[in-house]
Amino acid sequence: MSGLRWVWMAVCLLALVGAGCERPSSHRAQSGLGASPEKLEFGLSAVGVTKTMKVRLSNRGRAPFVVHGATATLPNVQVEPFEAFELKAGGEREVEVRFTPDVEGAVAGMLQVLTDADNADKDGLAQLGVEGQGVKALVEVPVRAIDFGNVEIGHVEIRELVVRNPSRVESPVRLDFDGADSDEYTSSDAGAELVLEPGEERRLQLSFAPQRLGAASAQARVSVACPMCEPIVVTLAGTGIATKLEVTPLRLDFGRVALGGTAEDRITLRNLGSEPMTFTGVKLLDNTANAFRVVSAPTLPGNLLNAGAVVEVRVSFSPTVSGPVREARLELDVRPMGTTNPGPKVSLMGEGGASCVVLQPKPLDFGVVAEGMSATRDVQVFNRCRADVLLSELKLTTKKGGYFMLATAPSSLPIPAGQSVTVPITYMPRAGAGAGEAELAVKILNGRSTSTETVQVLGTGKVFSPCQYKLEPAAVEFGSVPVGSEVSLAASVRNVGPTECFVAGMQLAEGSDDAFKADKTGNKVLLPGQRALLLVRFKPGAEGSFSGMAEGWVNHPSAGHLLVPLHGQGVQGCFSVQPTNLDFGTTRLSCGPRERELVVYNKCPGPTLLMGLGLEGDAADFTVTHPFMFPATLPANSQTHMKVTYEPTSDGEDTAALRFDLGTGSPYTVGLVARGVLKDDQTDQFIQQSQAKVDVLFVVDNSGSMMDEQQNLGANFSAFLTHAAAAGVDYHIAVTTTGLERSSGGWAVCPGGAEGGENGRFFPVDGSSPRIITPATPSADAVFVRNTNVGVCHWNEQGLEAMYRALADPLVYGVDDPRTPLPMDGNAGFLREDAKLAIVAISDEEDFSPQPESAYETFLLALKGGDKSKVSFSAIVGPNDLSACPRASSSGSRYIQLAQNTGGVVENICTPNWAESLERISENAFGPNRSFPLNERPSDSTRIVVRVDGVEVTTGWTYDAATNTVIFDSGSAPPPGATVEITYPVSC
Repeated sequence: MSGLRWVWMAVCLLALVGAGCERPSSHRAQSGLGASPEKLEFGLSAVGVTKTMKVRLSNRGRAPFVVHGATATLPNVQVEPFEAFELKAGGEREVEVRFTPDVEGAVAGMLQVLTDADNADKDGLAQLGVEGQGVKALVEVPVRAIDFGNVEIGHVEIRELVVRNPSRVESPVRLDFDGADSDEYTSSDAGAELVLEPGEERRLQLSFAPQRLGAASAQARVSVACPMCEPIVVTLAGTGIATKLEVTPLRLDFGRVALGGTAEDRITLRNLGSEPMTFTGVKLLDNTANAFRVVSAPTLPGNLLNAGAVVEVRVSFSPTVSGPVREARLELDVRPMGTTNPGPKVSLMGEGGASCVVLQPKPLDFGVVAEGMSATRDVQVFNRCRADVLLSELKLTTKKGGYFMLATAPSSLPIPAGQSVTVPITYMPRAGAGAGEAELAVKILNGRSTSTETVQVLGTGKVFSPCQYKLEPAAVEFGSVPVGSEVSLAASVRNVGPTECFVAGMQLAEGSDDAFKADKTGNKVLLPGQRALLLVRFKPGAEGSFSGMAEGWVNHPSAGHLLVPLHGQGVQGCFSVQPTNLDFGTTRLSCGPRERELVVYNKCPGPTLLMGLGLEGDAADFTVTHPFMFPATLPANSQTHMKVTYEPTSDGEDTAALRFDLGTGSPYTVGLVARGVLKDDQTDQFIQQSQAKVDVLFVVDNSGSMMDEQQNLGANFSAFLTHAAAAGVDYHIAVTTTGLERSSGGWAVCPGGAEGGENGRFFPVDGSSPRIITPATPSADAVFVRNTNVGVCHWNEQGLEAMYRALADPLVYGVDDPRTPLPMDGNAGFLREDAKLAIVAISDEEDFSPQPESAYETFLLALKGGDKSKVSFSAIVGPNDLSACPRASSSGSRYIQLAQNTGGVVENICTPNWAESLERISENAFGPNRSFPLNERPSDSTRIVVRVDGVEVTTGWTYDAATNTVIFDSGSAPPPGATVEITYPVSC
């Protein structure tokens, strides 16, 4: 810091002859330093491997300023040297920053930019956060040989290569090919660095496209970014060898309908041919439950469904018994003239029940609560209906044993489809009454259907002797923590008396500084000797002192309110320890100790004196190994490695503080967190999303041959929304085109304001129609028809590049595209951090984007943090075999490859039934989560137990050992809001 001040003073002295170094006056134009990104997040990085990021510095003001230099507070983060430069108004300059972790663990600090911009601090510094984590990279490849079999020349065969990261840390992986016939094998992942998350398994798509007759052999080499690791070789072998009627939907699922209620839906028929068809009506088949009824069916003149004509059949469902109703079918008597072909049959299904609104948990059990104290818990109300419902007439009736109260007034609560609300309930035991019981009843209004749902509420009051307790520690001292780094320490209360204690939820007290964070704990009964703890995280954002308070409640007549002061100091200096937080995770007592590494850095220009080390807290379970003899002198610009070992002696959580005493009065602190367990079983808990969020971008070809396809797409939008409506998905849907530049004209004009050159902007760029469709968009079908009628004026199809530009700067978060004169033509508001991303490309031509498809795949994955489950790319394009689609201009092989790589759906652009194709894409985009990855690997997969909402499920799921994942069958996925618990045995 002092060196930077001297540089600033030197700059000021040189400028004294001129205007001086005074801060800009409010009477002249202001300058402002901007940075993109505003925080450098390197994420997980392999130890010893350099990761590079670029930060773009810009002048967001109107006056120029100078950037003199930049340094990082972390010793293993380096800034590429550069000469001082001036940024005029609107100017930009990139600075390269490198992170090379030396040891496992998380590190955080600041990037300091020395500048005379007006928004710098008094020392001429502007600061950006820097974070990263060092990891050791590992990789497993279960299969060491792949045979593609016989493949015709000119065709492509795809096989999967499974690459698994068995460790708890991120692993950078690289795939390469070599061998005599390596030119016939390829993968979009070849040559690129693939980052596998902890425990992640990735299926790399390998293709064999023979160019010569006969056997072709090669090797795929999978290497991990580790200086001493040998690549894994996989042997590759292969041999080169010489509808006209649309019915939407084909499956009509009414979902759960309350007994006595009625749901109604429609089936649409469209003649896509050029000749009329005969239509003589509809007929219900297999309707043994008599639950389905045809509400209306058209009568057509001459019994003819003319070319291009559309008719609608309405069907209702009225269940009379609980549970799934036996499937029925609706036969549509429609066929081409002159034939006796049977007409299509639509499956009808539904379920009778109390309601499609589910209350959880059932029962709501408070457990033991001390007399004289209270506890509050929530009932979650999930709307699994296809439409909004109204929750009304909430009534809580106490039956015995205490006082049960609604924490909020019992008002009516609207619940949108797929969403949920919370009903808090408070329980206070009645003196001497023992067990308590109540019932929560709510009335559900779902359209014309009304039902009542109830939840049993339980609790037990108990008299506790005044709790004899001890706060450990009496105050939590975090000591010195580098700015931007995080340390976790525990505030705990121990039962030191001979009887049980009741502890109500511990939490961070209101008014604590924002640098402190903690998750509220539940109520607990402590046996003698047991303790309850609150894990507090301290992350200073600036230099200075910070304070807070942890609080809780125990059964004590005069000292029942627990208060633990919190103190910490944010510092910046040349001494540091990485990582500042060591989390050993869960360790079974039978598995022996776990070991982690620390690095002590002295990046000062001179030696630093380390007076001593100390362990506070659960010191008995942690051992520190180091080379120091105190007082120890740390040489200038040195680093020293040391180890911390965790070996639990009992079941429970362990926390400690490792203090580094520099003789300054405030030691540097490393937080140690771990948990010891006796049992050899692991239970992983998941909550199925109650409201799935999906952002869908359609990329539509606007070339001259696409008019019919655009019309078919718009006309079948309801089929695409089939699964979204059934699951109550919160969707964003937008459209862009394959055109990047304005059409040169000459044969047609494209609407929307961009003349075919949307360049990634959502259609229509002139705002003549809503550009982002949501469940709240009025007449969404009509809006989508307008938005997919993008015109046929272009010729250069670059769909993947258009997709990239739509989801990248400056469009993705910008309200306005700064490169165009049109107002409000940015794409802001579409992409959501917590939503899945689905791309659907429609084209009858190959993609001519400038980058390989692997680059676009990497971009999509990066938008979702590398999580493949949150990204899909689907395509309705020309097939590889054009004989199946003669009107397609060419095969959309690049689109197909990207769809295969991301688990998307590929459909033929010549499909005779657009509704079916869009339904399959809809199921892929909007379907419920069916995969639940386990945190650890089972020692015996036959002993896996799966429970959904507390009920054991023995069928409808399988365990995939390759991915260490429990996968539910299609149709058996847990419903939104369900709690999934998976218990399995584990070994060391």
